[in-house]
Amino acid sequence: MAKQVVHTVKKGETLGKIAKKYGAKDWKYIYSDPANAKFRKTRPDPNAIEPRDKIVIPPTKAMVQGKYAKDMPRMSISIDADKELVFVQQKWAYTWVEKPGVSKWTSKEKKDFHNAADKAIWARWSGKFKLTVSGASDFARAYKDTVFKVNFDIKYVSSGGHWTVTVTKVPKGSKSPTSSVDWNGQKIKLDSEDTKLKDLQGTGKKDDKQSPFAHEFGHAVGNSKHGPAAHGDEYKAGHANFADKESMMNIGNTLKKRHADHLILELNKMIKDTTWTVKSVG
Repeated sequence: MAKQVVHTVKKGETLGKIAKKYGAKDWKYIYSDPANAKFRKTRPDPNAIEPRDKIVIPPTKAMVQGKYAKDMPRMSISIDADKELVFVQQKWAYTWVEKPGVSKWTSKEKKDFHNAADKAIWARWSGKFKLTVSGASDFARAYKDTVFKVNFDIKYVSSGGHWTVTVTKVPKGSKSPTSSVDWNGQKIKLDSEDTKLKDLQGTGKKDDKQSPFAHEFGHAVGNSKHGPAAHGDEYKAGHANFADKESMMNIGNTLKKRHADHLILELNKMIKDTTWTVKSVG
């Protein structure tokens, strides 16, 4: 926690001017702070403060560190409080293989495949989770009323990836092999037919169709029974969320609060005395 800031009131100052000087959202944020209980007793009228009064300035956005970053084995997380943004990125190192009788991957096909995966993941994961913070840290106190959005991204790398992604080129229109994520081995298996949406719910509605990219990314971003969040595919009989067919980790296309469990666990390690919570999804 940063050293406490105490302001000495000067002639002509108001609580509003003082709040503006320190970047507080309004004068009430300063006046109502518990550290100013004695000041409030002395000056019950906030419009009647006097020169030489001492006022404690609680942490404000302008006073605290607002950027944090953390690189982990399976993803990196960055926090930019000024932009009210949490950014999650995975580096994917690709291996390109072909089924017998299928033409070799071209450079354009590789690029197009990655772009399709990136677009699908961004569209279905980014901007959905809304997070808030609480706690005793200066960061949590300064940003307690802020709603952070979360964006997700994958980056094409030739080496040093968070994940090794093997993509098999199969005949067009063929039955897609089962894609998968090996959490412990940090490996992802995909195929060329994963660019197509799957109507797993059988409704025929485009909005209900699932992107294989988005589903498998869900595992890679922490929805694995082998990861700390300890929950993976929800479409298997006996799973607690087996009936939630619309879920992204089931056979649907909708994100739920639980799908950010691993992210929340990691965020809670990044800033001491700061607790992150999923306020809403959608």
